[in-house]
Amino acid sequence: MSKVIIFDMDGTLIDSAKAICETINYMRKGLNMPILANDDIIEIINNPTKNYMIEFYGVERISNNMMKIFEEEYQKNYFLHAAIYNEALNLIEYCQDMNYKMAVASNAPNSSLKQILTNAKILDKFDMVVGASDTISCKPAPDMLNLIIDRLGSQATFIGDSYKDALAAKNANIPYINVIWGRDDKIQDVINCKTAKEVIEKII
Repeated sequence: MSKVIIFDMDGTLIDSAKAICETINYMRKGLNMPILANDDIIEIINNPTKNYMIEFYGVERISNNMMKIFEEEYQKNYFLHAAIYNEALNLIEYCQDMNYKMAVASNAPNSSLKQILTNAKILDKFDMVVGASDTISCKPAPDMLNLIIDRLGSQATFIGDSYKDALAAKNANIPYINVIWGRDDKIQDVINCKTAKEVIEKII
């Protein structure tokens, strides 16, 4: 059975911190809310104990019109500011050479995900891409990972960059590798890797 390597997107495949922060503060400005520091935004996004809708916008759920505005600004900022990590490219190349199946599980909106990966010129590398939608729970829930495992195979490893990703892997009962080539944020009691070479050595 072929191995399945599942990647988070933001902070794992793509350096997108500026794009995300620019988009969130654009939305907050439209709601007459004060600008947040980039570090605070990234901490909230990656903290599983915080409800980022309430933290960012003061509501449990944004309207369909707000979501449309968000996604338009989101894609624009990704195109302007986001770039794929070289270490991620090296890891993708290795997985291709090994004939591993690859997938993406991201809390980014599903409707924007494929366009973002297309802009980064890596969409065709993945057998499956799963993002946030009304029909599937976001990480740290295991639903995205379980959906990928059900379709591509159970011998899976999840590669991410946050405690939320680590919890998702734990909830899905699969191995997790935390990469620190982006945020350099180590997590206790999990494998932390700075380079693609280190990840390759740890893939189970």
